[in-house]
Amino acid sequence: MQTISLDSTRSLRNLYFVRTVFQVAWAASVIATAVNQPTTAAVLFLLYPLWDVVCTIYDLNTFSKSGSSRTSQIINAMLGVAAAIGIGLTVFQTPIYAVAIFGLWAFGAGVLQLVVGLIRRKELGSGQWSMILSGAQSALAGVVFVVLGLSGKQHIKDVAGYAIFGALYFLIGGILLTRKLSKSSTVIAD
Repeated sequence: MQTISLDSTRSLRNLYFVRTVFQVAWAASVIATAVNQPTTAAVLFLLYPLWDVVCTIYDLNTFSKSGSSRTSQIINAMLGVAAAIGIGLTVFQTPIYAVAIFGLWAFGAGVLQLVVGLIRRKELGSGQWSMILSGAQSALAGVVFVVLGLSGKQHIKDVAGYAIFGALYFLIGGILLTRKLSKSSTVIAD
């Protein structure tokens, strides 16, 4: 098992908590604007994969400076940029295509998050089961968004639930890493 520094683990934990807050705020904003301000909801929809790219780049620069999860994260960042471009090209003209593109992104990002979670479980020794579950659920939700989005049964506002579940998983991951850090601090103090 590779040893990960406490600073890197703190950085990852903090990222998880920031993602939790952002995703809840994003979901609330989408729900609040989807019906009466569809243009605002569309812009928020476009920003979600870009937010994921920003978080991935932060993670790459702070936690994943080395290690086997880097390749998956770099692919994830490129996938997020491609999804944002695709959503930007479709969300104002044909929103059902934007939902389907979001679904393709959620599927790919979920698979990659699952891979990173499994790798980090080995690197950190624990505390990543919520990220593994989140990746699996994201991949499954992605398939649903593609199928229901293209049939016109899934809409931008429906993606808010996806963000809320993601926030819950990040919150759990942050709490688990906090416990791990607390145990590490106790061992160092002894």
